[in-house]
Amino acid sequence: MSRRLFIPHHVTGFWVPVYTDNPITTGSLGVGVLVGGAVASYVPGGVWYNDTPLEGGLGVRISSQFPLGYGYAASAVVSIAKAVGELGLSREAFAKAHVEEVSRRTGLGDVLAIYTGGCLVVRVRPGAPGVGEAYSLPCPAVYVVTLDLARVDTGVVLQTRHEALVKAGGEAYRAFMKNPSFQTFLHLAAEFSRRVGFLDERLEALERHRGVLGLFVKKGVAAVFVEREWALDVARIAERLGRVHLEPLRELRVAWI
Repeated sequence: MSRRLFIPHHVTGFWVPVYTDNPITTGSLGVGVLVGGAVASYVPGGVWYNDTPLEGGLGVRISSQFPLGYGYAASAVVSIAKAVGELGLSREAFAKAHVEEVSRRTGLGDVLAIYTGGCLVVRVRPGAPGVGEAYSLPCPAVYVVTLDLARVDTGVVLQTRHEALVKAGGEAYRAFMKNPSFQTFLHLAAEFSRRVGFLDERLEALERHRGVLGLFVKKGVAAVFVEREWALDVARIAERLGRVHLEPLRELRVAWI
């Protein structure tokens, strides 16, 4: 039987890019939630994600309910799966995954957030695990409805919206650190989504439905947080806008299974 690794996904609500001349210290400040989870199976035959071949080399097949390229940090999941296959479940493996993400311009803080684990992950120092720092806050007993809206290139977002990300992300991060809570996160993530141009009127209308506590958009993913008794109703309504995933928020960590 092949080894299997569980890797949660990460959807950041707001972030501040921090660039240095070293990918180890490059990263981001911000806050996001861990959701869902991919399973990486180590078998011969290159690197695959949901039956799509990505590259040769180390044999790992990754299965996830979330698509690649939308904003679920799937590229970080792939980088982590490859690095752990080479170096084991170690901090060095996550550092290697972070460097690959930064070098390929596919992410800045997702590897650190996934390495940290938990639910609501706060990134307080940019960089790879061992250099960057993050901690987790508990999430309330609510559900999250995520919608696959569109594929969006991370490198393009980082380049074309750099000034907006720095300004809006910096203000959101500083406000959150004054009152770090889940409710503060929801409020600031929604405002960040509006200011950088991710959130439109179609999606904002979801916030008016009964049971919805808040929502935000990260690239091509919308995340709607809903009280348990209304989660299915909101998921059905959201299906008009994109493919829907529904699950309770919970503590998640990378682990062998």
